[in-house]
Amino acid sequence: MGSSQTKYPVLTEDVLEDYTMLTYLSKGEIYHVLKKFHSIDPEKVNANLSHRFPKEDILRKFDVLKNNPYQDRMFRVFSSQKDDCLSFEDILDMCSVMSPDCPPDVKASWAFRIFDIDEDNQITKKDIINIIDRLTWDPTNRANIILREDKIKIANIILDEIKLDHSGGIGFSEFKFIISRVPELSNSFYFRL
Repeated sequence: MGSSQTKYPVLTEDVLEDYTMLTYLSKGEIYHVLKKFHSIDPEKVNANLSHRFPKEDILRKFDVLKNNPYQDRMFRVFSSQKDDCLSFEDILDMCSVMSPDCPPDVKASWAFRIFDIDEDNQITKKDIINIIDRLTWDPTNRANIILREDKIKIANIILDEIKLDHSGGIGFSEFKFIISRVPELSNSFYFRL
């Protein structure tokens, strides 16, 4: 019984059980992710479940990522090899974090990494302006709808309001504290499989 096969030869019942224990996903959700991942190139996946697919291949099968303003950051942060390619386990990690069952503190940890765009372990004015750009980009006019001066004002207000350690940026502990006061994070840092 222990290592019996599932519908996919690359995924035994034992491994499936391990994934359900290590993620915030159900067996059905893991199967759903595997079905999409497997459909990218069944031969490659059957030969090696750890095969890493490039962003373009992943986007063809995972529609939920196509129009995400943080798509590039998600690929960067969830890529275990930091090569902007994703393995099955990388995608499981991403889907697990984006699950409604993922605890807020785990979501906060990953959200911090995504929003720390320059990867300096702080969310700075530059990061906040980049975040505003991503959220207000108008693809129709191929322009931002908020003036640069206004984005700088918004970033300064955010940093002034937080003022936890006066470092000029938001560190992870500050970010986690702020996010704990914003229960909406779980609703906005989520996607449906």
